This record gives sequence, structure tokens and C-alpha cells, in this order.
Amino acid sequence: MFYHIQNIRAINRIGPHNQDVLSIIIGSVLGDAYLNRRSGEGVRVCYRQSQIHKEYLFWLYELLYNRGYTTNLPPRQYTRTIGIKNGTLYYGYEFNTFTFRSFNWIHQLFYKKGKKVIPENIAEYLTPLALAVWIMDDGGWTNSGVRIATNSFELTEVKLLNEAIKSRYNLDTTIQKIYIKDKYSIYIKKQSITALISIIGPFMHPSMLYKLGINNTI
Repeated sequence: MFYHIQNIRAINRIGPHNQDVLSIIIGSVLGDAYLNRRSGEGVRVCYRQSQIHKEYLFWLYELLYNRGYTTNLPPRQYTRTIGIKNGTLYYGYEFNTFTFRSFNWIHQLFYKKGKKVIPENIAEYLTPLALAVWIMDDGGWTNSGVRIATNSFELTEVKLLNEAIKSRYNLDTTIQKIYIKDKYSIYIKKQSITALISIIGPFMHPSMLYKLGINNTI
């Protein structure tokens, strides 16, 4: 099935989906992407990144386009104003996948009453590629370790994510309270960074290696 043909109805885009595609989507949904349910059709994945992460977004687009999951039109630029008074213009790029009915189960897994949630069996889906995409989206290098922003999730969900990382990859992690009330992040400690790099390094885009404390290509 050639998914990239635009006039194929969502009902006919049924998969099956390769593990790498599912890993990209799962990692993206854990991070900055969101799932959009389209009435009577199915679900699409919506991607958006700031100007400084343009290379990374275009890389994601190419991965999905080459597998037939999005149009041949490249990501479009968008602008928005931050702040009501003397607002600052914010530039970025965005694209969406095609709509698939066979994405409905992912939406059911990660959304409850319109809110993004973490399923109890998240460890099953946290492949090295999914972890890499998640860290490229929400990770940051700090104090010789990697902090993953999880402030959009409840503490019980952050605990699920933290346990998934520990149980699947035996990494030394901790949950840290952040400056926002009742919000938390996951911190991968210095002593586990070498192991983390060996796990996700092969999947990282070069522009995102700084999030692992690396300034050159692996």
C-alpha cells in the first residue's frame, strides 16, 4: 500500500506499521508531538518544532515521508506571538502525518478525555528509537546528566516513565521536583550516560547530540 498517495481514505490506510515507525510515533507523543483524532476518519500525528530545531524536524519528516506516512510537501513555517503586550514573534516548522484508522489504538493508549496520559504498559513501547526521539524532544544536558522534561504529566505517570527506563535499560535515574508546583522531571545520572549513549546514540540526529553532552557525530 502506497500511503503517500494523498487521496487514499484513512479507512484504507490500515497498516501494518513497522516497528521503527511505531517507535518514532511513541517517542514523539511522549515528547512534543500530539495525536489529532479526525471525526469519522482516524488519527494523525502532528509535529511542531521551533526554528532552532529545524534540522531535527525535517529529519523526522524525511523518515516518515520515505516510509509513506506524509505528503511530499515539506514542513511549513509558522509564526506566533508570545506575550499579549510587546509580544515576541516565535518561528518554527510543522507537519502532519496522513490520517490512519490504524492509529486509533495509539490515541486510545495515550489519551483519556482529551488529555495526554501515560499507559501503565509504557515500558513495552519504550524501544531505543522511541527513547531517542523522546530525549531529542524533551531531554536536556545538565550537570553531566540528562534531564527529561515530564512536567505535562502527573507524578504517578512520571513514576511509570521512570520505572520503564530503569526496568528496560538498567539506567540510574531519579525523579526531581521542578520550579513549577507539583511538577517533576526525570534525571538520568552521570554514571549512566555512557550506557545511555550506547543505547540511543545510533538513533540520534547529529544536531541533537548536545543533549547527550556530545559535540560531534557519533
